Amino acid sequence: MSFTTDGVVIKITKTGESDRLLYILSRGRGVIKAFAKSANRPKNKLHSSTNLFCYSNFTFYEGKTALKVTESEVKETFFGLTEDLKNLALAQYFSDLAVSMIPESVETDDILRLHLNSLYFLSKKLKKPETVKPVYEMRLMSDIGYMPGLVACAKCGKFETPVMNFDPLTGILLCSDCADNHSLDLPLNVISAMRQICYADLNMIFSLKLSDENLSILNNTTEKYLLNRSEKNFRTLRFYNSL
Repeated sequence: MSFTTDGVVIKITKTGESDRLLYILSRGRGVIKAFAKSANRPKNKLHSSTNLFCYSNFTFYEGKTALKVTESEVKETFFGLTEDLKNLALAQYFSDLAVSMIPESVETDDILRLHLNSLYFLSKKLKKPETVKPVYEMRLMSDIGYMPGLVACAKCGKFETPVMNFDPLTGILLCSDCADNHSLDLPLNVISAMRQICYADLNMIFSLKLSDENLSILNNTTEKYLLNRSEKNFRTLRFYNSL
């Protein structure tokens, strides 16, 4: 039995002499693991369409023990990522997140769109990595079931105070009167940006209007939230932050 779907390659593991085990963030079928025979050979028909970050149309054959890629056609390569080390490092971090964080049961169409949009903005240099990173982190967490509670203060119900507090351990919002030692003091426009990322349509989430200082605060907040909730350490994130 075979099936065809679009997807973006988020991880490659070399197997045997020239085969690849692909992790593909797909449309409608979650993260697919499939073997691509001889794809590591440059002259192989599957080579160019199964590279990391490549968005392709894949045809899979369901074998007795594993899926195999039988055909693939390139739709987008995001070649521009290779022109900037920081953008490339961030794209590698996004791939790492997708492999590590997306459960098998979650619907991935919106996540695939988020991933592709993020790679596109970085590849074309249309958005700064400091803008793309917090959007990807917070929206991914929301889409896989870890959406923070940003509507109002979790204790008293206040919608806004001049300074709001966000707890990166639990993902709850607190007003200045209800804040505790674990929460982060955040300017109101940073809270508004977080609400936009989590609740707005995908077409709107990258349209953040923040100063460099507040964008830095947003990056720090979304990163802390993701690391706390995931309880994981990401080598690719450490490398990105070192640049």
